[in-house]
Amino acid sequence: MRFLITDDHGTVLATLEAPPEGAVSVAIEREDDPDLLFAAADLYGDGSVHVGHWPDGVEWEVLLRATGTPNPYGSGERRVQAPLPGRVSAQEIAELLDSLALDGDVLDVAVHEAFAEQASEVNNQGLAAQVEYLAGRCADVHVLRDLLTDLTS
Repeated sequence: MRFLITDDHGTVLATLEAPPEGAVSVAIEREDDPDLLFAAADLYGDGSVHVGHWPDGVEWEVLLRATGTPNPYGSGERRVQAPLPGRVSAQEIAELLDSLALDGDVLDVAVHEAFAEQASEVNNQGLAAQVEYLAGRCADVHVLRDLLTDLTS
């Protein structure tokens, strides 16, 4: 199930894919103080959403369970957010693919080198950074736990 995260004007800020069985969670926090969490949503593969918060800082409290309501403003035209500074848009990528004679083997090497550099940066930050990096590539905490358990056995 694909969910769109949009602003008040229908601009798509992000897309999230929930696995058919299970959920993906998103949280709202401040960039300058990531220890402060404001609210979160669990987006389920069946299309339902649970929105909640942590009133005491520990226990999760669900405020809303929903399967969607009609949009009173209509779905309107969806606009994709401009890429963040330092990012390349999908349109720019498509234009590059159309205009350059790219060699897949050469790109394989470039991708491996880019990931090796990123991996080195993460590895130099210690265990917490390594687990956080791996968590960003796992569907949920259960998948992460399975991965880490496999690595320790």
